[in-house]
Amino acid sequence: MLLKNKILTVLPPYKVTELYTGRFLKIFGMDNKPDKSDYSFLLNDVRSIIDKGLSKAYKAVDNLRVQTYWQIGERVVREGLKHKSRAGYGKMIIDNLSKDLNIDRRLFYRIVKFYRLYPIVVTVSPQLSWSHYEVLTSIEENPIRQFYENTSIRNGWSVRELQRQIKNHMYERAKDDDKTNITLPVISTPAVPEKIFKNTYHFDFLGLEDGYDEAELEKGMISNIEKVLLEFGADFSLSGRQNKLIIDGQVHAVDIEFYHRGIPCVVLVELKTGKFKGEY
Repeated sequence: MLLKNKILTVLPPYKVTELYTGRFLKIFGMDNKPDKSDYSFLLNDVRSIIDKGLSKAYKAVDNLRVQTYWQIGERVVREGLKHKSRAGYGKMIIDNLSKDLNIDRRLFYRIVKFYRLYPIVVTVSPQLSWSHYEVLTSIEENPIRQFYENTSIRNGWSVRELQRQIKNHMYERAKDDDKTNITLPVISTPAVPEKIFKNTYHFDFLGLEDGYDEAELEKGMISNIEKVLLEFGADFSLSGRQNKLIIDGQVHAVDIEFYHRGIPCVVLVELKTGKFKGEY
């Protein structure tokens, strides 16, 4: 029942509910217009779900290719061993197979090298694609190759990310921090913070210009959140940004909030630019 222009107007209950609900939502900023920041997160989440689904499908197909190439490598090497006394026999059969099967000769050599480096089939990870193994087999030293292999599996690296980390000498940096012994996580073993957090994090992929401020840094990290999470490592996820936190009776806004499933714990990030100060 509403008073309008001094005339008593009776509205059905559902109309009254719609009217006051609409006013309430508008007063508290809860109308049906999508909030830009919330929608942006929603859009990124949906894209991530789609990408992950496609990635799983591609991995299933590519894993068959890895297994097939391993079998080819095993068969070619086995044939070569039967005639190891004949000089150049291995090269000859690769050249002939390449011609008869119309397969690039260089691919055949990579397949054979792949098998020689991974002669036990169970050591071939289903989480890595053939493109991953092409990059890994180019690394001659076993400890370095194993480091990048385990780190790729642990962090779910793409091929491009693996190449970027090799180019940025991640192994050498980890060696300086005495953290090159990367083992695959065991679910029953709790994560140790000392093994999770690195001494230095590199965010050169943000592409920020010199003189950037904290707001630009935060925006760059959120815009490149997938790469940021890869830099932080496995089991990290984004929980929020600019969340309110009460400390000593005062409200503070936390720049970025992460969650680590392995420890488990919430990681609060306060972004600062410039040299470190004691009051931080």
